[in-house]
Amino acid sequence: MNKIVFITGTSTGFGKLMTITLSQAGYTVIAGMRGTTDKNEAVAKELSALSNVEVVDIDVTDDSSVKKAFEGVLSKYGKVDVLVNNAGLAGFGLVEAYSIDQIKKFFEVNFYGVIRTYKPFYQA
Repeated sequence: MNKIVFITGTSTGFGKLMTITLSQAGYTVIAGMRGTTDKNEAVAKELSALSNVEVVDIDVTDDSSVKKAFEGVLSKYGKVDVLVNNAGLAGFGLVEAYSIDQIKKFFEVNFYGVIRTYKPFYQA
């Protein structure tokens, strides 16, 4: 099984678990996360130590970061078979309690971030 799976948001939770599980199942996993050389350095090293895992620094809110990450992956592997948009923000409580800037941040990650990761596959 030589499928390439790119997962965003792999520094914690479901993304990290999915990275571990799929790598153990024989998939090549591109584990995307922010801060691989600072705040998430320890988890980046932990996941990099697994067979079949390559950790890539990606911030889904930044066009150039997404472009750089996907250019590197596509150059090295030639394809991505499965894209899992796991990076996300969650909020709890009444929407009225959130500022416009907080809501914009949710959209930047949870909506526009997904669109940004699709674009490398559909560029003319």
